[in-house]
Amino acid sequence: MMDRVLRQLASGPISKVDLSRGLGQKTVSGQLNKVIRLLLADGNIGYTIPEKPRSRLQMYRLTDKGLGAVRQRCNMDASREETP
Repeated sequence: MMDRVLRQLASGPISKVDLSRGLGQKTVSGQLNKVIRLLLADGNIGYTIPEKPRSRLQMYRLTDKGLGAVRQRCNMDASREETP
């Protein structure tokens, strides 16, 4: 699920509700909340409004570290496809 969240954020900042919908869920699940907390703690994603983490307007963005992780995953996927 972490990879899917990171890939969604690669296109730009997105809200938790929109992340959930992009994952095919009707509501924000406990699993999504857990993944977001882990990604925040690891520094892969960040808040768009860091001074108000509980704002209803809060969105999440990919950090440089997270962007590197997405690129690395894409390179790994591409190399797997090239292997016969």
